[in-house]
Amino acid sequence: MREAKPVFLHMMSTFFACFLIGSLLSGVKGVTVRVLVNTNAVLPCSVPDSDDNTVRWFKNPNTILSMALHIMGPFKKRMSISQPYMGEWILNIHNVQLGDAGDYSCRVGNDVLEQINLMVESPPTIHETREMTFNEGDTGTLWCNVTGSPTPTVRWLWKSPHQIDGIGQESGVEGSRFVLHNITRYYDNIYVCFATNTAGEEHREIRTHVNFGPEIEVFQNTVYVSLGEEVTLHCAVAAYPMDGKLEWVFQNNNSPISANWKYEVVTDEDIKNDYNTVIVSMTIRKGHLSEEDYGHYVCRTRNFSRGHSEKVFIVQKPLEHNKDGVIRYDVEN
Repeated sequence: MREAKPVFLHMMSTFFACFLIGSLLSGVKGVTVRVLVNTNAVLPCSVPDSDDNTVRWFKNPNTILSMALHIMGPFKKRMSISQPYMGEWILNIHNVQLGDAGDYSCRVGNDVLEQINLMVESPPTIHETREMTFNEGDTGTLWCNVTGSPTPTVRWLWKSPHQIDGIGQESGVEGSRFVLHNITRYYDNIYVCFATNTAGEEHREIRTHVNFGPEIEVFQNTVYVSLGEEVTLHCAVAAYPMDGKLEWVFQNNNSPISANWKYEVVTDEDIKNDYNTVIVSMTIRKGHLSEEDYGHYVCRTRNFSRGHSEKVFIVQKPLEHNKDGVIRYDVEN
């Protein structure tokens, strides 16, 4: 019981010290100084004529930074006191960092002459953006990991991978995440995370890909061609990833077709990266089309990780050759 008294007195003295500091600061009208990170801050203090000329700078509110012109040891590297005019005691903070933000006070004795709130601003910085891949039907989330002071606001835009100019179109989504529901292959876009604050702005693109199984489109299912004439069949194969084989098969004898003296097989990949599509063509060269070549041809995918697809072409001989040179077809057939 006898040792409790000193502890109690210590607690009371700490309380009154904090109360006194708070009372001193509350009586001074504070100002706000805003600076960019990595620049210099100048905190002014005017000291009127006084017998007590020991000027001290404090931070938050009882960390002493200086006495007169002397900067305390831990702060010497980036702080200094300057007196451009008589009665001026300016605290200079060099290469300001985010941790320097806070409340500063200039005091003489127990009098607070200046109270300054230093706000350190930094433009937005966006981290860890990358390409992302989803499956059709999934729900996916895009994240914009952004830092800055004050806290940046984030909005999302989007644009087609083929768009060259402009930053994109507004999506109406705000915040650090963008949730994509019921994803389809048409979500294959570039999404733009756009962050702003009073110190600046930054944007970063996130490229998305959508896995979907192969699909084949044809330009003409039935082709009429005379003996000996050249015939070319085209099919467009769309898929992501494009990780399988594309081939032509003569269905009459289930024989795969490869390039040789009779057949020309061409795969055009110029639009593959932009549209996840390739154009595959098969040509029977001029002078080589015989009776046995009429029938069904198949353009098909094989060994694709997300499925298979095929389309059938019919190559037929015109039904009638007239003396006037006009070829007529049996429309019903």
